[in-house]
Amino acid sequence: MPNVETVWQAVTEHAGEVFWTISGLPFHYEVDGRRLLTDRTNHWIHRSQMEAALDLRPVAGPGALNNVVRGPSYLYALLADLRIMPAR
Repeated sequence: MPNVETVWQAVTEHAGEVFWTISGLPFHYEVDGRRLLTDRTNHWIHRSQMEAALDLRPVAGPGALNNVVRGPSYLYALLADLRIMPAR
């Protein structure tokens, strides 16, 4: 499994691209240092939240992240996307 450094690098490289939540809602995000902001929310998601979600993988869906991280739908979408988590 990739470490948080590798994943965050991919998140940074793909900022501004369109991603989709599991329910099919499109979103994109910007990265500012160690946090990201989606165009569908008004709160920042810190890199530590990405790390927490990464540590729980694999999960069945964003609901498994609800009580653990902020922005579970977006973090799940990113960690399920091959641009961020390439298949081995």
